[in-house]
Amino acid sequence: MFVGHTFYLGIFIALFVLLMVFGVYIQSVFADEYRTIGIRHATNPVICVFEPDPSYTKNVRGVLKSSYISIDLWKEGLTKHSPEGNWDMMVFTIPFEYHYERNASEFTVCNILIAFEHYNPDSSSLGYTYVDFSSSKHKYTHIVVYLYDYRAIDHYNFVLGSQKQTYKDTTHEIKSFSLTAVQNIITHEFGHALGLGHYKITNYPIYTDDKPWLEASVMYYSINPQVTEVAKPKYVDIKMVEELYGEDGFGGSITPPLKLGYYTAGDTEICTHKCNIIRSR
Repeated sequence: MFVGHTFYLGIFIALFVLLMVFGVYIQSVFADEYRTIGIRHATNPVICVFEPDPSYTKNVRGVLKSSYISIDLWKEGLTKHSPEGNWDMMVFTIPFEYHYERNASEFTVCNILIAFEHYNPDSSSLGYTYVDFSSSKHKYTHIVVYLYDYRAIDHYNFVLGSQKQTYKDTTHEIKSFSLTAVQNIITHEFGHALGLGHYKITNYPIYTDDKPWLEASVMYYSINPQVTEVAKPKYVDIKMVEELYGEDGFGGSITPPLKLGYYTAGDTEICTHKCNIIRSR
């Protein structure tokens, strides 16, 4: 009799464990993740926008304006959703002749630098953010945005004869991004410059499949440069900045613990759809 009870108890425990594991899996699959990159600026950041090389674009003024609009979108979102915080950021334009062939580290007054390159021949990356917090005297994040799309196009030529042969010929197309695309890329990269990581959606039934980064989070890891709509920081993005800097903003008295990867179950203000129940560290 004792053996029987033990046997059934063992089966019950095994089933319970399986259900718990399966439940964790289900909740993890249908969950959003928001990460940080483990850095934050100690004071109000000074932003330097490097005027693009005139040979890279015919609309230098338009590219600069897109940069300022992107920064303003973050300022507006932070001021609206976190009104108690100090979110001031000074922005300066560095003329091309002043930064040509100079290193970003030489601009010691700048905490966030925004620069532009022609195109990326090595990958399909639209831009990237470089972080240098190695020096206590000058900690900065450096945004680089590509102004042109560089695509490889394969052409197949068929030769008919006694033996059919196929030859592949690859050409490259270079096409400029629209100013809206440039602005959206800057907006995304600026989130990285503040310390945000990517917002990952494992299941998003409430979003359209082609534009989750417009509807869920501006920090969604993939951006479609062909979309003509303006991407704006969402409430979830603002709340994540607040998690990094505190409700009183840059250099405030409330300094939350700096976490690398932050999302938990129940953080309804952080996760637009549904949070992963496992804490990311």
